[in-house]
Amino acid sequence: MDWTTIFWYCFWGGLVASLALWLLGDWLGGLLDGIWEFASSLFQPVTLVGAITAFGAAGLILTESTPLTGILLIATSLAIAIIAFLLLYYLVVRPVADAESSSAFRLQELVGHTGEVLITIPDQGCGEVLIWTGSGHTNQIASSHRGESIPSGTRIVVRRVEDSVLWVTPVDPSQGVNKTI
Repeated sequence: MDWTTIFWYCFWGGLVASLALWLLGDWLGGLLDGIWEFASSLFQPVTLVGAITAFGAAGLILTESTPLTGILLIATSLAIAIIAFLLLYYLVVRPVADAESSSAFRLQELVGHTGEVLITIPDQGCGEVLIWTGSGHTNQIASSHRGESIPSGTRIVVRRVEDSVLWVTPVDPSQGVNKTI
């Protein structure tokens, strides 16, 4: 079998696999869960399929447009495939993964954030606060850090988190947010 045939198989196989990933991605992702866990996050189906497609396409184009043959043709096609692989990872896979995880947060990360009391916090009980985060806002259960009642509408700062409850103090408008506990 000559290299042109291999390039055609890689090109068409990669296109078909790309289409399958696009159409059946969620379903296939569930079936193939765990297969890619052994490897680095660099090795994802989309990067591997993209590299195979790029290898085939580069080989076909180089065969027709350059005098390259043999090992030099294969090495050049492989280099282009590796570049495509890395570009797909750094320009597509990684930013999408970062975007998916950017809206999640741990309660502990709210320490130091400001917000507003929605439901009055009694001196010995819980109320509700609205906390502003980088990706929006979140409503959380809160208690008074100093054991004093905090009325609805008061601006607060989160001092600590314990047992999924935010412990808050009112913000003194003349001093701004004091982040010390």
